Amino acid sequence: MTILTPTLSAALTPKEQKVLNFISAYCERHGYAPTYVEIQEKLGYRAVSSVQQFIKQLVAKGHLRANIGDNKKRSLTLLGGAKSELMVVPLEGSVAAGRLTEAVRNTENIEVPRSLLRAGAEYFALRVKGDSMIEDCIMDGDLVIIKRQSSANNRQTVVALVDDEATIKKYYRRGEAIELHPANPNFDVIKVKPGAEFKILGVLASVIRRLE
Repeated sequence: MTILTPTLSAALTPKEQKVLNFISAYCERHGYAPTYVEIQEKLGYRAVSSVQQFIKQLVAKGHLRANIGDNKKRSLTLLGGAKSELMVVPLEGSVAAGRLTEAVRNTENIEVPRSLLRAGAEYFALRVKGDSMIEDCIMDGDLVIIKRQSSANNRQTVVALVDDEATIKKYYRRGEAIELHPANPNFDVIKVKPGAEFKILGVLASVIRRLE
């Protein structure tokens, strides 16, 4: 588990980030940038004009420089800086680090360091409310980055729904019995009742603490 204190922003839309990620990966693999047509074909856009618009936006936001050489072929240059090391993750609301509470959803986007995320996995972020996980350094107001998956191993910290109420806790399964353990002695273990609707939404990947 990683605890960072970055400045959060939402400079790129998910579609812009997708284009930038492809260009960055292509440059790392080939040593030069892809053409607009290659971007269009790889990402499934119907027209090159869609790519042109995203490139224009990325240039305006300082992530790329677009060049036109003597042969009139477009070329792209990745610009350095912290933003090229960030990835967009949806902030899907809040989750209780306390007793079960109704799930709160209000999707927006944030940027998190690329180093926190594994390629090929899907992530989302939640704002923590409550202090039931303080002994695991998950504090009220923290952002948790969650790897989206529907299963977990014992002792992993998960975000789970119990009868449509959400919480973040340590997961334990013994046979058919499921328990969600806090990391604070002032809170009780949540024992999922037989027949209750239970769903794991994801497993904790990292914690981001924003210092004011």
